[in-house]
Amino acid sequence: MLKRLLYILVILFSSTIFAQLSKTHYIPPITSGISNAIPNDQYIYISTPSDGLVNFSIKRANGNIIESDQVSNTVPYIYTITTNGYSDFVQDATTTGEVNSDKGFIIEADRPIYVSVRLNAGGSSGSSAPQAGALVSKGDNALGTSFRVGTYTSLNAASTWTNYLSFFSFMATEDNTTIDLTNERVTSSLVFEGSGNGSFPINNITLNRGQSYVVAIRIDKNTNISDGLIGTLISSDKPIVVNTGSSNGSFAEGGSRDYGIDQIVGADKIGDEYIFVKGNGGNSFENVLIVANEDNTEISVNGTSQSTINTGEYFLIEGYGELNNMYVSTSKNVFAYQGIGGTASEANQGMFFVPPLNCGSKGDVDNIPGINKIGSRDFSGGINIITKKDGAEILINDLDIGDLEASVQVVGPTGVT
Repeated sequence: MLKRLLYILVILFSSTIFAQLSKTHYIPPITSGISNAIPNDQYIYISTPSDGLVNFSIKRANGNIIESDQVSNTVPYIYTITTNGYSDFVQDATTTGEVNSDKGFIIEADRPIYVSVRLNAGGSSGSSAPQAGALVSKGDNALGTSFRVGTYTSLNAASTWTNYLSFFSFMATEDNTTIDLTNERVTSSLVFEGSGNGSFPINNITLNRGQSYVVAIRIDKNTNISDGLIGTLISSDKPIVVNTGSSNGSFAEGGSRDYGIDQIVGADKIGDEYIFVKGNGGNSFENVLIVANEDNTEISVNGTSQSTINTGEYFLIEGYGELNNMYVSTSKNVFAYQGIGGTASEANQGMFFVPPLNCGSKGDVDNIPGINKIGSRDFSGGINIITKKDGAEILINDLDIGDLEASVQVVGPTGVT
């Protein structure tokens, strides 16, 4: 079954700390499982709110320029990373667990730009590819020194499901950066891809600017601890950028799978209040993953206490009420991830990192190029918008949301408890 992407925008009521506009974007490599998780065609999408021409360069991690061009508000730019297979963006999992000097990208521009990376996957070409995924660069706001990993849980994974894989990756933004990896929740040994058996902590990984490192586990080799990377603490003495997720995996337990990847931000930018809006999927994979960054973190949903978790532990909130949204508050700042569905099938799901609320902020998204495309492939989906209850003015392509053409279905506004 083909995946339908849901591109989720959280604007107007969300924190400006997650503003994706930046002159510099760091894209660490990701990795994938085998068979129907193997990458196909991959693209970098670049856009800008600037009416004038903006000069940009796409560099390999070693600083070599591989593309230089211009972009404007009306003319976005699409760079083809590859038409098939492993690449500078998707690393073969068997080569992970060591320092990379030639993977990932650094994208620089003379004015702020948006950057997202999208791919089809599964070893089949064109519209027949069974998987797809996308991540959004957080720009300068991605830089941090303390991060907590989120992935699919994949709790029903079997030893025969060789294409289930979870990972995290990081890239240094300065020379002589030291990174330590710890996981308070996981004390048993894991089977890491590339480097084989091991356990946390993994200390004193040293990277120079642009160098990266990927940690991955295949779920069929870790069936007793398929969620073993969730909650991992990535700490560094200088700013780094982190991607995390699963390719493939699932929040449900039915045996289907999909990509769920994103770029995240550091612990200095997380919060204790979140609003989540349901997508178009089933309750088994329309989930919220809360990862604690401190001990005795209390979690409430719509004002009702749910659980208390400690540092590095996670709590999975499964399903939504009849309003199809939820308000989550915590006693201490947490990392929040959302699992979302494109259809009722578990085969059509995704995962992304969620910003905390900030009532004082306001922002525009201008613009998202080819929102329904990955390369030449068309997808269907929707946009969820969270805003203040009273007095909010929402314009889509310069039209009031209430005046959109009849072909666009608008649901809401719906109150949040």
